[in-house]
Amino acid sequence: MRAQRQQALLGALAVSALVLSACSSGSSESASSAAATAAAESAAPAASAAAEAGLVGFSYPIEANTYLKAIGQAAEAELKKKCGADFYPVDAQLDGNKQISDVEAMITKGVKAMIIYPLDSNGLKPALDKASEAGIKVITMNYSVDDSVAAPPSPSLGQVQDAFPQRALAKQRVEWLKTVLPEGGNVLYVGLGFPVAALEAHAGMFEEELASAPEFTFLGRVDNKTDDSEGGRQAVDEALVRFPNVDAIVNYNDPTALGAYQAVKAAGLNGKVKVIGLQMQPEAVESITAGEIDGSWDFNPVSSGVSLADLTCAALTGAPAEEYSKTIQTPAEFYDAATVSNFKSWDSRIAEIG
Repeated sequence: MRAQRQQALLGALAVSALVLSACSSGSSESASSAAATAAAESAAPAASAAAEAGLVGFSYPIEANTYLKAIGQAAEAELKKKCGADFYPVDAQLDGNKQISDVEAMITKGVKAMIIYPLDSNGLKPALDKASEAGIKVITMNYSVDDSVAAPPSPSLGQVQDAFPQRALAKQRVEWLKTVLPEGGNVLYVGLGFPVAALEAHAGMFEEELASAPEFTFLGRVDNKTDDSEGGRQAVDEALVRFPNVDAIVNYNDPTALGAYQAVKAAGLNGKVKVIGLQMQPEAVESITAGEIDGSWDFNPVSSGVSLADLTCAALTGAPAEEYSKTIQTPAEFYDAATVSNFKSWDSRIAEIG
């Protein structure tokens, strides 16, 4: 009888062990399944956001400009990395009417967002309004030229400003002139023949800041009609006939500064006239290193391109409005012969985006 009771007890313990084992295995499988489901659900929004980012248009004012090209390349790399968006570039070729047509083409193409550096913000607004009404996210560069971090006017959801609309740059350029021409002198400004709002804002602020330095005389402004070094040379060749006593030539960009330097050299004034550019384009790095133009301000187009892409991705993926409804200002940094060796190329910065 005792043996029978022991056998029954052992049987009951075996059954209990089997039940516990089954329960434990079921719980483990359920936990594993729940964890996998949670992970999938967590990953789904990110994957969905990337899939929905779709095609992003990018309007170059002129793609041949190395500064503008670097902005686009940085934006393309960051768009792909940040939200999986594809890049669709178009080139306005310094033609305001073509830029309007380019916006229409991007709407027809079905882009989900467009990044625009407008040649003429007012003239482009109806086309951008149409894009916005079609549900396209509009992000801009220098759409408004107020020196402010406030959100830009509609239909732009957010924007990046380079240093052109920032009064700090105009002040820095005048301070540089005071350093290299401590007794003052005659200053010529070379602008762009096409009235781009940001460039015009800078030209106006520079003239205002120069007027506050009585040791300097503002000779006037001439324009580069082709936005390249040859256009800069032609403008300065003609200006040197009108203004033979110029002491400094302040240019709106580096290709113009290189053209101005060639005009100064041809006139036998090399070393007597200070020549400065803007944007720190690759050709300026070479020229400063060679002891030709006297300096330039790095506009950091890579930072601007990344910021444009980040604003775009935020708008496309349903982020809170405060993440894209603003103006991001990119500061400029000056380089001359003494510091140009510290300059890090734009290509290497773009490569680091990954």
